[in-house]
Amino acid sequence: MEKNKEFVSGLYINAPNVEFIVCKIGIVVPQLLEYLQNSKEEKINLDVKQNRDGKYYAEINTWKADQDNNQNNNQGNYQQNNQGNNQGNNQGYNQGYQNNNNWNNR
Repeated sequence: MEKNKEFVSGLYINAPNVEFIVCKIGIVVPQLLEYLQNSKEEKINLDVKQNRDGKYYAEINTWKADQDNNQNNNQGNYQQNNQGNNQGNNQGYNQGYQNNNNWNNR
């Protein structure tokens, strides 16, 4: 089932022109203000995507969790993410410690 894609009027995403810029965002203020004033949402989430031609665009992320499962999923994701982050942080710390010891032992 294909969902209807929704885009923000007045917001344009462009490819970067230097390596340290992720993407360039252009705003046409009158268009964006009109879009936001007509929106019924208090918060709008955007996904920056790249099409087959390599052009960037922003699409409104309309995903909403059902109220019953939202709290349980968030708690499970928090625990998973923290466990993964702690493992990654510990590995990075241990690697840095090992590298420092190797450097000091030269």
